[in-house]
Amino acid sequence: MASPAPLEQDQFPSTVDISVQNRVLPGRERPTAVIRLDSRPSGGLVIWSSAALTQLRDAVDGIDQDQVEAIVVVGNRHSFGAGANLDEIRHRQEEGSAAEYIATGHEAFGRLAEAAVPTFSVLSGQALGGGLELALHTDHRIGHAGGGPLGLPECRLGIFPAWGGVYLLPHLIGPSAAIDAMVFNSVRGRHMRPSEALDLGLVDRLLDVGPDDDAWDAAWEPAVVDLLTQGEDDSQAPRGGAEQSKPDGGSWQEAVDSARARAEAQWHGAAPAPLAALGLVAAAETQSRSESAAAATDSFGELVTGDIAKACLRTFRLVDGRSRRAPDRPDVPGREIRKVGVVGAGLMARQLAALFARSLRVPVVLTDIDQEQLANGVRWVSERFRRQADQGRMTPEEAETLAALVTGAASDADLADVDFLIEATPEDMKIKQAVLGHWAGVLRPDAMLATNTSSLSVTRMSEAVPNPERFVGFHVFNPVDSTPLLEIITTPTTDPETLSTAFDLAAAMRRTAVRVADAPGFVVNRILLRMFDPVLQAIDDGMDPGAADHALDSLGLPMTPLQLLDFVGPAVLHHVGETMHAAYPDRFHVSPWMAEVVAQGITKVLPTKAGPAEGDTSDGDGQTAPLRPYLEAAAEAARVKTVPDPRSRARQGTVEPSALLRDVELALAEEIGIMLDEGVIARAEDVDVCMVLGANWPFFLGGITPHLDRVGATMEVLGRRFADAAKE
Repeated sequence: MASPAPLEQDQFPSTVDISVQNRVLPGRERPTAVIRLDSRPSGGLVIWSSAALTQLRDAVDGIDQDQVEAIVVVGNRHSFGAGANLDEIRHRQEEGSAAEYIATGHEAFGRLAEAAVPTFSVLSGQALGGGLELALHTDHRIGHAGGGPLGLPECRLGIFPAWGGVYLLPHLIGPSAAIDAMVFNSVRGRHMRPSEALDLGLVDRLLDVGPDDDAWDAAWEPAVVDLLTQGEDDSQAPRGGAEQSKPDGGSWQEAVDSARARAEAQWHGAAPAPLAALGLVAAAETQSRSESAAAATDSFGELVTGDIAKACLRTFRLVDGRSRRAPDRPDVPGREIRKVGVVGAGLMARQLAALFARSLRVPVVLTDIDQEQLANGVRWVSERFRRQADQGRMTPEEAETLAALVTGAASDADLADVDFLIEATPEDMKIKQAVLGHWAGVLRPDAMLATNTSSLSVTRMSEAVPNPERFVGFHVFNPVDSTPLLEIITTPTTDPETLSTAFDLAAAMRRTAVRVADAPGFVVNRILLRMFDPVLQAIDDGMDPGAADHALDSLGLPMTPLQLLDFVGPAVLHHVGETMHAAYPDRFHVSPWMAEVVAQGITKVLPTKAGPAEGDTSDGDGQTAPLRPYLEAAAEAARVKTVPDPRSRARQGTVEPSALLRDVELALAEEIGIMLDEGVIARAEDVDVCMVLGANWPFFLGGITPHLDRVGATMEVLGRRFADAAKE
């Protein structure tokens, strides 16, 4: 393993405070060394720079282990550890010294694994990345029921858990569960709750008391004593960190092989970090901890200097930064929002009402011309909060309080005093203008109005609003609970106070807002429709639907184009497609197949039940079974009906998927370039934020614009790279 290289201490100074105190725990005679971790300033995230790691190493080295019976590491009230210093990793990417940084971590954490006395981690707050890996180097982990998330998110960032996670976690909870945590859940951005960690055996004890309670020390100390006593009773208990293999059904290699097949099916080789992690997990079965550390250090040093890892870390820092500060928010105060009105009582309106009530804790009034729909909408919101209480996401008292905030309007007067009103009516310009014109006459002249339209002209809607400077597009994405992007669409008359208020509302709703100029499709839908367009054109021209649908597999997208079509709904996509065609007929075409699918009322184009796969002629009993059609029968009939002529059908399969993929990449590069040139969006990095947060563009590709730069599409179409513009 590479020796740690010195780095200027003031370049990435430690932000971790480490103190060591010897104290005798209840019922014991000998002292225990308690290492307390805190941040600077206190109470923040514990982040491990190389300087902080050196501090930790020296702190452990300073403990006279002949004089103590155990070592306990305790975090602050919010954070046991939030992982590595990503700024230092990005710096070392350019320097080529990332391996030395990883070696420093192994040296520091390894001191705990090699201690002569039992070691414990008390997970006071979140334990992510290097924070959890530190805990894995100790013999025992103690959490609390209300603690923060636990996980290894590195693969999502284009790297892997190189400070021992690839070795220690599978040896603790078994390879299958460990791979799920560090690879598949990581890429999805999913972490473990403390109760899940207890079920998996990742933590040994789960306390009811948390660090905000005065009895915190009095809670974890007996847990340590109990585990110490058990260890004394079991002289054969394993030591040296989490090196205790637990079988999880099947062999180690079977778990790795299964995961590799799953990774190939999901990402088609587009994500190098999960593959690197799986290779290290495979080798960890027979390696020692130090051998695995050396292999992980070398592998990390190679992987992190690649273009994808660089783009991933850049995009993570970008998205993380935008969640804290919106660069396009005007430097003027926003309005205070004390009451909200939502026009409509359909699914989107109901979700918005629930979101406003929970985020703002202010009264929210729903209104709809259909009184039965209105009553159902208010009831739906109340039941939603009750279900969330049943799931433990809030207390029953909180659910009752929030439900009481959401009411249905008996008359227009119930909304006359709202400070913010948003319409969530059908995507029809005449309906939206009529709705906005009516409510603009009811509200105060200074009340703010907004539309949740996903594609229609916000400027045209503003024509129905007196004082249009108070009007803005406020596009919250569906599903509302899980899509963190919010597009704020401005018109030429939107004033700074209105724009500031929109950004403040987004922040209160825990949404990342991006300012967008009014243009058809805004950002996310425009780019998605441009991606769809070559695929639908290929199908319209007679290409095999399955081949066309899987032509983009190498991008590692979460859904194929036709799966996304079914998720959105053919009618919605066709409607937006017609809007885009009307605006840009040379770049967006109206698909005859989609038009026929919508005309026939078809809501899904892919089979809902999986039959025998293409090429599979067995029904499982050795009998010959028909091949499963790629499309639903009605959708296939609609396709055959709209193919131009029989000769086109005869040409099915002659278009190479690789050529279609290239067509899509070139189309995306062109469209994003046009959007930037037209000022629809200010920066290429804004496009990356929108697509990662609004369209679930794979984080592990590092953003859509770096990908298009990497494959040469931007240079081929625009004669420049998006990254070059960012440097100007």
